[in-house]
Amino acid sequence: MIISVIIPVFRDWKRLKTCLDLLAEQTADFDSFQVIVVNNDPSQEVPILNQTPFQLILVEESSPGSYAARNKGIELSTGQALLFTDSDCSPTSTWIAQAIQLLNSSTFDLFAGKIDVVGPAGNSFVDFDKAFAFPNERYVREENFGVTANLLVRKQVFQKIGGFNATLFTGGDSEFCNRAIREGFIITFSPDLIIYHPARESWKELKTKAIRFGGRLPKSESRLVVLAKLLGKFRIRTTDMKQIWGRNEIPFKQKLIFSNLRIRLRWVEAMESVQVFLGKTAGRK
Repeated sequence: MIISVIIPVFRDWKRLKTCLDLLAEQTADFDSFQVIVVNNDPSQEVPILNQTPFQLILVEESSPGSYAARNKGIELSTGQALLFTDSDCSPTSTWIAQAIQLLNSSTFDLFAGKIDVVGPAGNSFVDFDKAFAFPNERYVREENFGVTANLLVRKQVFQKIGGFNATLFTGGDSEFCNRAIREGFIITFSPDLIIYHPARESWKELKTKAIRFGGRLPKSESRLVVLAKLLGKFRIRTTDMKQIWGRNEIPFKQKLIFSNLRIRLRWVEAMESVQVFLGKTAGRK
């Protein structure tokens, strides 16, 4: 087995079925990969899944969080490398074949693939998400990580540094990749390793993501330092504005809309962080 595909699922069986259908259309040999689906809500009844031409393993993980679910999949994997995606993602037909080619032709240890965000035109929330969600190339270049919506990792990385931090509900991909880099492993961006991700189509969906991000607090032994950092989250960030106003292809009116959205989302994230700091339990929603 060359590739173990790991997909955590939380109450998202309809889109998971679409993802599995697309994996059944892969150009790669079906004996070259397995798919491990990890149900992260064992209380929910699991629908009957279609038969697949590849090995499909369905397991449960009762500990909440996608990173805990991914760790369960890692434990059961038999592939030489692990390829991560999410239940709402749609892989291209050459996704597995491209992953195998990268493993055979490159000495890199981690590969962050391209994530194309798709959604209906004429929606400001969709346009915002298309413009700024999942900039994996920049993440690799500036922060040495790739998101788990499309991340290929050689098995030896896990054998040396362990799995994801299961206590996290967000940011576990950057924590894992950064830990791997510190141990001497090397990451690269792979533009031909492509999946599609649905855009968030409403303020509610964008807000939910911001709340999830807000659940992760800055690290410091001093609560005063943490509080100061949290209050700093309410500021307007110059980096955010540069990312918006530095994009020549975005019309002026749309830049104004995007700037307003970015500021509002930062404040939502900051408010959530302050509440978690004051004792609220961080969650996936």
